[in-house]
Amino acid sequence: LIASTKRLSDSILEKAATTNPDGGGIAWREDGLVKWKKGIELEEIISLCATLPLPYIAHFRIATVGGKRPELCHPFSIDETALSVLEGETGGSVLFHNGHWARWKEVIMDTAVKSVAKLPVGKWSDSRALAWAAYHYGVGFLELVDEKCVVFSPEEMEIFGSGWLLIEDGLLASNRHFEYERFEHTGGGSGYYGHGFVP
Repeated sequence: LIASTKRLSDSILEKAATTNPDGGGIAWREDGLVKWKKGIELEEIISLCATLPLPYIAHFRIATVGGKRPELCHPFSIDETALSVLEGETGGSVLFHNGHWARWKEVIMDTAVKSVAKLPVGKWSDSRALAWAAYHYGVGFLELVDEKCVVFSPEEMEIFGSGWLLIEDGLLASNRHFEYERFEHTGGGSGYYGHGFVP
């Protein structure tokens, strides 16, 4: 969820956390840096979204690659380690991602072998791999993978991939999941049923 010129409402944040329940993160600009916190609960995100300077980006995760781990919440720093630390700041850029990049293992292994780059330690996901690849190949690499990504730096915000939705003036979303309610199947798994979204 991108809040460029308008703050995200508590209602949008609550719906996003309900339908994407595996951890949240947020990034904002302050003192010429990008700062972030991730692996945090909804209450803290609501509090931050009410006070942080605009623009900021909030992300709620549905765990896929790498499982449900606080350190795999977004964002990831675009640097030689694509850090998974829960709180930090950078004069560079961070990456948020929505989707599933199927070729992530193949690409990062190929990058490591061909460039003799050491693979950083820690848990991996396709999103962390995108940040690491963007460091090695340049942010333009994200144009080629056709995934919904946002690169957020102290000066710029670059949006990649198609299908972004304008929720309201100044608010963008990568998908419509927050407009639906999540339910658990009796035999396991989960799904969504829709209703009109009311901000």
